Amino acid sequence: MHYSMVNKMHRSLSFFVIYALVIAVQLMQVEAKPSPCNVILGSCFTDNCSKKCMDYRGNSILLSSNCNFYNLCTCEYDKPPAGRSCTVGMGLCTDICGESCCDGNCKGRYMNTGTGVCVHDYDLYFCKCVYLR
Repeated sequence: MHYSMVNKMHRSLSFFVIYALVIAVQLMQVEAKPSPCNVILGSCFTDNCSKKCMDYRGNSILLSSNCNFYNLCTCEYDKPPAGRSCTVGMGLCTDICGESCCDGNCKGRYMNTGTGVCVHDYDLYFCKCVYLR
C-alpha cells in the first residue's frame, strides 16, 4: 500500500514539474518577442504615408503605416531603420500636461528607455516619446 501511494505522488510531482517547465518556456517565448519600432515621418496632409514609410525603411521590415495620431504619418517597423530612433506621439502638450507630464507618460510606457519632450512640429504641439527597443 505504501509503495502505491509513493508512486502516485511521484507521478503527480513529475506531472507538475513538466507542466511548470512548459509554462516557463512559453513565457520566455512571449518575453523574447521584440516590440515594434514606430517612427513619425511627417504630415499625412502633404505626404503619401505608406510610400514614405516604404522609402524610409532601409533594412527594416515595414509592419504598418497609419495617420491615426493627429494625421501624422506613423510607420511601424520590425526594428529601427538605420540611424533612426523609435518615436511615438503620446498626446498633445497642454498647460495641464506639459514637459514633465509628457516625460513621465513616456517613461511609464517605455520603462528605462523612454524620454518624452513637448515639440512644436507639423503645426502641432505634442508629446514626442523617443524610446529604445
